Amino acid sequence: MSFRLALLLSAALLPLAAPTQAVADPLPAADFAKRPKYSAVQFSPDGERFAALQDFEGRANLTVGDLKASKLTRITSFKTYDVRSYQWISNSRLVLSLYDSKKGLAEGRGGGFFAINADGSEVKELAPTFENCGTNKSCRQVGFVRRIPGSEDEIIAVANERDTQVDDLYRLNTKTGKKVLLTERVPGRVSKWVLDAQGVPRAAVTNPRATLKDEFWFRDSAEAPWRKISSVDGVATRRMEPAAFDTDGSLMVFSNLDSDTFKLYAFDAKGGKPGALILSHPLADLNTGRVIYSPNDFKPVGLSIDSDKPEVAWFDDKYAKLQALLDASLPKGNVNQFRILDSGKVVVTSWSDRDPGQYLLYDPQKKQLEEVLRPQDWIQPDKMSPMTVVRYTARDGLEIPAYLSLPAGKPAKNLPLVAMIHGGPYGARDDWGFEPDVQFLANRGYAVLQPNFRGSGGFGFRLFTAGVKQWGQAMQDDITDGVRYLAAQGIVDPTRVCILGGSYGGYATLMGLTKDPDLYKCGIAEAAVSDIFWLGELGYSDTNQIDSAGSEAFLDEMVGDPKTDQAMMKKYSPRLHADQIKAPLMIVHAVRDQRVPFKHAEGMRDAMRAAGKDVEWVVYPDEAHGFAKFENRVDRYNKIEAFLKKNIGQ
Repeated sequence: MSFRLALLLSAALLPLAAPTQAVADPLPAADFAKRPKYSAVQFSPDGERFAALQDFEGRANLTVGDLKASKLTRITSFKTYDVRSYQWISNSRLVLSLYDSKKGLAEGRGGGFFAINADGSEVKELAPTFENCGTNKSCRQVGFVRRIPGSEDEIIAVANERDTQVDDLYRLNTKTGKKVLLTERVPGRVSKWVLDAQGVPRAAVTNPRATLKDEFWFRDSAEAPWRKISSVDGVATRRMEPAAFDTDGSLMVFSNLDSDTFKLYAFDAKGGKPGALILSHPLADLNTGRVIYSPNDFKPVGLSIDSDKPEVAWFDDKYAKLQALLDASLPKGNVNQFRILDSGKVVVTSWSDRDPGQYLLYDPQKKQLEEVLRPQDWIQPDKMSPMTVVRYTARDGLEIPAYLSLPAGKPAKNLPLVAMIHGGPYGARDDWGFEPDVQFLANRGYAVLQPNFRGSGGFGFRLFTAGVKQWGQAMQDDITDGVRYLAAQGIVDPTRVCILGGSYGGYATLMGLTKDPDLYKCGIAEAAVSDIFWLGELGYSDTNQIDSAGSEAFLDEMVGDPKTDQAMMKKYSPRLHADQIKAPLMIVHAVRDQRVPFKHAEGMRDAMRAAGKDVEWVVYPDEAHGFAKFENRVDRYNKIEAFLKKNIGQ
């Protein structure tokens, strides 16, 4: 079997050795293109089984592994849908939701909610797939919210049973399909429910359709009326939002009303404002983390924090001591996250920048730590490259957080550089950890810079809001300033710099070649926005089809209003300035992309040709916004490697 390796440690939990660093030979592109054997791994409450997503005929399906019997069983065989998410609800039963990964957001890609036993028996359709329920508008959907302790078959679920535009909460029996409504009165179009320890919905966030409003609602009990606590209008606005209830019924909230970063506070229900400070972090927004609960009683015991590296702040000393024990027992530098199961066993996920990770089970009674799964066991951490945290100052004084990965075993001097730009852009960010694209490029000898330029999320209000209406402007300068910072340190060769990115990152690639034509020696633009006006004008993009009024309001606030910002938007639409580009350009796009429609690629290609410039044209007819097929991912890597080698060496 490919799981449950014998790794039994002594009572003292002997530490595992960290990988050593060595100069890495070029590895096959397929090593970086392969998906994990198992993804979205979860363990049953008793720790006797695990479930995971695996590929079956090009679709993500659900597999269950029995640890005692060392047996794998695929329990779903969908060929037209993918399992999007799933959850154990007891030791023998799971619920799962479906979607079609090959469709855009507005094509009815979601659909279907099912319950199934761990052996594949007793399948119950709890909500139909779109193809079985008529038009999308009439389709009722269901989603998992929470297990019900002590129940083998029931869950708390969210469903739009009464109104397709309103999500209610129900107590749902997964064997009979019977629902009991928990939210007779709803405060509006809820986007986030927060339940207390007894499963009573007592806080919510609503988003009125076709607006950018967020409204925070609260009630003192199941019988009490809903009270609107606050309302904010717009994306770049300070706010307070509900986080979690403690077992005594008190609410905790996230707020940045009086600080740059979101902090965690006790909620002053009487005053409708943040009360005593519970937790803060000097660098990171806490609202991007995840509240961690103890099993069965839903007591908040910790909060995960997405800082420069993942962290956990524990409220319970028992958990903090267990964290210290695991950190001392696993390779130095690894991130070790854990969850205590109903049985008392502990599931540990351990990974690093060079190690895509492993799943382990710790038995506190036996004081034994056992490796169960290594989903990417072909990756050898000692041949991978380290990712380090860097911070540099942009030209206007704003500090930019970033990551720098250097080729394994090579001196950090005069290296060719690839500036790899994340998508989004607003609220998105790059994270510390194993990243296949980064490792592939580093394995080929390139330094890789990943800047969390202004507009990125998780690092505070100032960094986020500094990106408002700054496409091609300060957002672009942040990237260039990072390149120049590394060149000034002598780490990279300023004459061998290429820029690469997808979606917004593709836009930044095109804009980098346009705005700083003498700095970048080449650019690889994937799924790139080439014309800012087209973000709103192309009504067939999936984001515009979902909520055209909301999408328009977002673009007007964050990117530019075509009525009042027309001159700015023309100046920073690279399709209109292809004549300024000097460096070789590779355009990579999928014909079926509905997030950034194919017209963006065709428009940029035609503008380049009209300006008398060549462009390397890479098109995937059978892909959407990303690369789902293994053979296309390998082909992409091979084309990127050849293009970089030709233009900035190796």
